[in-house]
Amino acid sequence: MYFDFRLWSLTGGVRLRIAWAVFIGLLTAAAGVARLALLGWLLAEIFEGRGLGSLSVPIAGVAGVIVLRGALQFYKEMVSHHTAAQVQIALRANLHEKAMELGPSYFNQQRTGDTILSLVDGVEQLETFFGQYLPQFFVALLTPIGVFVFMAFLDLPTATIFLVSAIAALFLYALLPILRNT
Repeated sequence: MYFDFRLWSLTGGVRLRIAWAVFIGLLTAAAGVARLALLGWLLAEIFEGRGLGSLSVPIAGVAGVIVLRGALQFYKEMVSHHTAAQVQIALRANLHEKAMELGPSYFNQQRTGDTILSLVDGVEQLETFFGQYLPQFFVALLTPIGVFVFMAFLDLPTATIFLVSAIAALFLYALLPILRNT
């Protein structure tokens, strides 16, 4: 996991939108867990030899949750994309203002087109950070807690093992370079 505080400072006016995207992402994760729970119920009904008539409710539930999860995922992506676009617009305005502040003499020794192309490319690449990575970063941090709460009602030791494993998986990747140097 990687979190850049300098890039985070650029999100000043859109943090509520990022929080909204994270909330929708958590609802999407909850719908995914509900889908798995309903599939487990459906499989249990099938293994008990229930007829097709009694399987209609679990099948409809699974289908409904799949549609709900897809709609939530689409909505989260749209909110995230719009948020990233707002950050990019503000960043472009700041870069333009800085370029005007520097004046044409600053670019006299360099090719202006190359500089502008580098700036545009850099801003475009930030869309992935602000639109996809940043909301998913927070969803990945919070989802194991929600899954733990759900699983704790079923089996607390298993839920604890899951939570510890999920947190270790999140932070182990960041710790590998540190551990490799020791």
